[in-house]
Amino acid sequence: MKEFLEKNDRKITRSLEMSTGIISWTLLTSPVWAGFFFPEAIAYFILVFDLYFFYRALMLGINAVRAYRKIRLTEKDDWYERAKEENLPIEKVRHVVFIPTIKDPMAVLERTLGFLTSQEFPTKQIDIVLATEARDTEAPEKVALLKKKFEKYFGHFWMTSHVLVPGEVVGKSSNLASSAKEIQRKIEEVGYDKDFVTITSCDSDVAFHPKYFSNLSYKFLKNPSRYVRFWQAALVFYNNIWRVPMPIRVVHTLYSISQVADLMRPGSTYNYSSYSASWKMVEEAGFWDVDVVSEDWHLFFKCFFSHEGKVDIESIYLPLLADAAEGKNYWHSMVSQYNQNRRWAWGATDIAFAVKQFLLQPKISKQNFTLRFLRALDQHILWPVNWWIVTLGAQIPPIVNPAFKYTALGYNLPKFSGAILTTCTVFLVFVVIVDWLLKPPRPADFKKRYLPSTLLQYLLMPITSFFFSALPGMDAHARLILGKRLEYKSTEKMG
Repeated sequence: MKEFLEKNDRKITRSLEMSTGIISWTLLTSPVWAGFFFPEAIAYFILVFDLYFFYRALMLGINAVRAYRKIRLTEKDDWYERAKEENLPIEKVRHVVFIPTIKDPMAVLERTLGFLTSQEFPTKQIDIVLATEARDTEAPEKVALLKKKFEKYFGHFWMTSHVLVPGEVVGKSSNLASSAKEIQRKIEEVGYDKDFVTITSCDSDVAFHPKYFSNLSYKFLKNPSRYVRFWQAALVFYNNIWRVPMPIRVVHTLYSISQVADLMRPGSTYNYSSYSASWKMVEEAGFWDVDVVSEDWHLFFKCFFSHEGKVDIESIYLPLLADAAEGKNYWHSMVSQYNQNRRWAWGATDIAFAVKQFLLQPKISKQNFTLRFLRALDQHILWPVNWWIVTLGAQIPPIVNPAFKYTALGYNLPKFSGAILTTCTVFLVFVVIVDWLLKPPRPADFKKRYLPSTLLQYLLMPITSFFFSALPGMDAHARLILGKRLEYKSTEKMG
């Protein structure tokens, strides 16, 4: 099997990627073609799908509230002092923070570094790595200014410059792969004990909670399986949430609360965007890959398979504030949001990677792999499907098949579906409440007369979900089918 897979790697990868896109497009168009040929079957499928959507909405609401309570409890504790009281060797821990950056505004980088200087954990035990791209000619001067201002706060303040070579894909993953190998040599030169080193990948716009690294250190030292662990906090897109266009505000509100709720189920989720891990684990896995666009889930699978399926996620019950997609004007903001979501949807390529690795390593626990893999399928294959089935699914079969409309099932399908989905709106109340409790205070320049619109914005969910979820997902999956690779486009930062 291994020889066959390695010999036909390109064909197998292409087939698996096409299959992902084909399954997705088959499902989202099923109300049309199945409504004509198999109306009863698709009707029951739609009802089951709606019930599954109801379950997801229920768990989103409940877990968002549960996670919010845990966040508030975590914020009350002094984790550094707690580690010392429990005689944990917290003075040995080193955190290496990678900040990939290309043409980011100084204000954004200064804000990110400012939050890192405000940690409850001793910042001299934190090392900063500004991972720049060689094609960014302004980077050296910018880093020099940042180093002059912030170097005194940290253990080390390093800069790396990634030169793109043939075979690499432009983006965060190839940058981190190059940077990590360079920093590997540096930490060996200074004599760090890798048993006590964590590695953190941090988007350039992320504001770390002041207790993040003290809580991470405590969890790292307390976990007997720390060398096969990722740590994930809740990424909430609140840095600029009050100034982005309303449709984008709706999108990122849902993303933010979903991230909060996911803290309650680390056993079936993945590291995302900004995360931490054992340095030993990532190094033993060979760091990031240079030929992928979406680096976070891919790194999880790479570590998962290189460590015999023992890798898991541990939640950090704290928020990390990030920027919502934003452009120079209203239209540029909308385009930026679309491109960001399409790039995230392109992470469906991880499904092909995971399947190949599983076939190459038969010793991996099938039960452990299946749990993670089902979450990946749920996230990526259903990405463009959800909107079509939930919003229009029950309406289409009676239209394309008029005879079915006059059956009991055809007549009641829209009613049953509507009742299920209407009940889902009850759980939206929990999303709104947690969002308001976590969101930063309204800035002075946000006029009071706009406040009612912050509640009415949720009425736009069907529209925003189509343009910023279904459509970019369909775009990405169509590219998978046609073999058109996605060009990496980093989300513009406005400062």
